[in-house]
Parts: sequence; C-alpha cells; structure tokens
Amino acid sequence: SISLKEGEEAFIKRARDCMRYGAAVVVMAFDEDGQADTYERKTEICKRSYEVLTGIGFNPADIIFDPNIFAIATGIEEHNNYAV
Repeated sequence: SISLKEGEEAFIKRARDCMRYGAAVVVMAFDEDGQADTYERKTEICKRSYEVLTGIGFNPADIIFDPNIFAIATGIEEHNNYAV
C-alpha cells in the first residue's frame, strides 16, 4: 500500500516503482496530517491521491482505495462512536 503520509514526493516515487513493475496500488487514506477520520478527510485524501496518480499516468483501474474504516470495540473511549 501507499499513502501521502510522507508527502507527495515519496508517494509519487512509490507509485512510479509500482508502475514499473505493473502493479496495482492500494491507497491508504493518510496524508501529512495523519489518518483520515471523517468522511470529508477520507474523500479529500482519496481524491488528491487519485489526481496525483492519474497525473503521472497511473491507470485508474489499478488504483484501489482503503478509506481506513475504523475498528469497533477497541476499548479506546474515543473510538466508541465509530460504529454509530
């Protein structure tokens, strides 16, 4: 998987490596500000990732998005509403 967590330059480098080997990518909804935790952030990061990838010639059919659906019942209080 790849993400924007380490910035766009690293993201593009990894994407180009995948393209060179003919691999598809799974794009995680992370960016420089961390993991997306709202619908808005998830769509913002996935859209940005798509635009960067297609901008360097990545085949859209080879892009898979993982919007980081959070686990429930983790025991962490801040996660209590993830299933609501």
